[in-house]
Amino acid sequence: MTLTSTSPSFTYLIVFRSIQGIGVTMFALAFSLIREEFPRELIPRAQGLVSAAFGIGAAVALPLGAYISQYFGWRTTYHTAIPFVVLIAYLILTRIRESRYRNPGAKVDLPGATVLGISLGLLVYGLTEAPVWGWTSFNTILTFLVALLFLGIFIEVERGRDQPLINLTLLARRNVLIANLAALVAGFGLFLFEQSLIILLEEPKPVGFNLSIFDTGLYAIPMAVAQLITAPVAGALITRVGAKRVLMTGAGIAALFSLATALVAPLGLPALITATTMAMVGVAAMNVSLINILVFSVEPQVMGVSTAMNSVFRNLGGTLGPAVAGSLESTFTSLVLMGILPGGKVPLLMSVPSLFAFQLGAVISALMVVLIGILANFSIEVITWNRVQATSHINQPQDTGP
Repeated sequence: MTLTSTSPSFTYLIVFRSIQGIGVTMFALAFSLIREEFPRELIPRAQGLVSAAFGIGAAVALPLGAYISQYFGWRTTYHTAIPFVVLIAYLILTRIRESRYRNPGAKVDLPGATVLGISLGLLVYGLTEAPVWGWTSFNTILTFLVALLFLGIFIEVERGRDQPLINLTLLARRNVLIANLAALVAGFGLFLFEQSLIILLEEPKPVGFNLSIFDTGLYAIPMAVAQLITAPVAGALITRVGAKRVLMTGAGIAALFSLATALVAPLGLPALITATTMAMVGVAAMNVSLINILVFSVEPQVMGVSTAMNSVFRNLGGTLGPAVAGSLESTFTSLVLMGILPGGKVPLLMSVPSLFAFQLGAVISALMVVLIGILANFSIEVITWNRVQATSHINQPQDTGP
């Protein structure tokens, strides 16, 4: 974060943010440690509390960060986060017990990460430039084809690695595959939706709502609070009805209200924020369910690998979602009258993303959540309960599915 705040150009900002992302990957390990440290009957509740903690952070950080950014500049926003990073590092060193399942000989899969990075970079670049080149132009099609070629190379590279970035053997298990595909789709849909929403809130009227950075942060609080409340409730429900039912219910709620945002956006800000907040209720339930399905479907020895792989899939979706949102916003635009040039005859017009771009993004997000619900239907329930005694299918043969 220190480096990011000193970025002299946009290129440096991207590089430093990439380095920052390496550290952020540690959060996936929290779910592995919960699986190791808590009794089975408490794990879903604990996972819900961790997810709720993210909601607490968002509820505080969104308006605070927006206020600092608006009145003191974005660089100051990064400066104010540094003490919290230091505090987290101190707490990890002094309070967190080391995992009982360690692999001292583990190595970073640099070849796999490099090839996957090239594939993803080309795909994002193609999505970004497609509105300029044309979606059916030679450059766009060639970029996408080369991205797919590198994806195929990545799969072949992973098959020959002892410690791959994505463990294809683990991925062959039905629940692991479903949890990771759902994480990819969820990351894609959520980040597509959130980026589209922020732009709609800040862009000028009559297309958007012309909110300041700070006001946008304030209107995001209900969404964070919804996740804060829902996550522990979902964890408690999982102990009663199982993770699969909660996942499918959450997907249904998220899909319904994601679609509703597209319909109510023209009706005004209160209706839009209400629908968005309800969609986040479903998202929180899905997140808690997915991580429980994953950690109860693998052995403790591979828990860290499994949650890290899940983080890779979620980040892949989170990378593609904003790129698609940007493409939609560049493709579908509206002209907004900003004023009249001196002389009183020439209008000053500005091209901004249209309301249709947001609505289309919301519909795509809803379809992604429907896909998660379909995937959930094929998962195996991993948590069954007899009063307070939890049992898991973890020690049973895994059904890899068709």
